[in-house]
Amino acid sequence: MRKLELQPGSLLIAPPSMPDPRFQDRVLLLVQHETTGSVAFTLNKPTDYVINDILDEIGVDGNLPFPLYWGGPVKSSAVWMLHDSDWTLERSVEVNQDWSMTSSHEMFHHLCDGDTPQYFRFLHGISTWGPGQLEGEIRGEHPWSPSSSWLIAPNPGSDWVLECPEEHLWEQAMEVAKDQFVADLF
Repeated sequence: MRKLELQPGSLLIAPPSMPDPRFQDRVLLLVQHETTGSVAFTLNKPTDYVINDILDEIGVDGNLPFPLYWGGPVKSSAVWMLHDSDWTLERSVEVNQDWSMTSSHEMFHHLCDGDTPQYFRFLHGISTWGPGQLEGEIRGEHPWSPSSSWLIAPNPGSDWVLECPEEHLWEQAMEVAKDQFVADLF
């Protein structure tokens, strides 16, 4: 049985046999993991939208052509900026020493003024699990199996994750976690 190494900042990597089509070939960043449940953002599922598409709706005047990614199926109207922890605002929430997340109109104003983090990604929506649910999936409890459960890469750092082109992130993350995948098959 695989040892659980879940902590904020860990990557959850969909194995090749992921049963949920929304998460096939996807890499998620775990941003919260507590006894009350877990929250993660999908990092490598771009949408057809950019932040400019929503600026008028929220009353911000500026030019932010940054891509918007699908973060998950829950709270899909919320827009978050996942960023390195060297850049923070009053409402930023620390994930761990490498990551923070922000969701406020203030972040758009700072970006329009040229104040940007070194590494960041905009996401709409989140993925959530109830108490113990994510651990059960990772252990391969029904309806999951060890070969179809999440693989884990502990805290790879914001630079590695956000410098990797999203179309290669899953393959690169699988390379990091390949020993887990092979061990689960036997």
